[in-house]
Amino acid sequence: MSRTSQLSARLDGYGLRVDQIRAETLDQLARAWADDPTAVTDALDRLAAVVQRTTDPEDDTGWHPAAVAAARDDLETVAGLDAAEVTLRYDTAISLADELLQAAGATFTALTRRAAA
Repeated sequence: MSRTSQLSARLDGYGLRVDQIRAETLDQLARAWADDPTAVTDALDRLAAVVQRTTDPEDDTGWHPAAVAAARDDLETVAGLDAAEVTLRYDTAISLADELLQAAGATFTALTRRAAA
């Protein structure tokens, strides 16, 4: 069950439905946990350990996107999670793209300033 980290979206008049996706994902996770609590808990623990290790400022090994992706894929497989879909309008997509570009610029500027200090 291979999944990409890209956002899959449909542009139509329904707007952005992130809350529905979150609710559906949590429902699927709860059903999977009810069927096999040990396997789902173990998969969640593996994901938590990877995320904690990669964000710990004391961890000099840095960010490990492949490890996070592997742990996430493992959880999705164990819990049988479906691929999430987000529905957004064209104007919402343009607005989000603009905000992401601004955030990326701010992040790059902050990293550049920290490196120069």
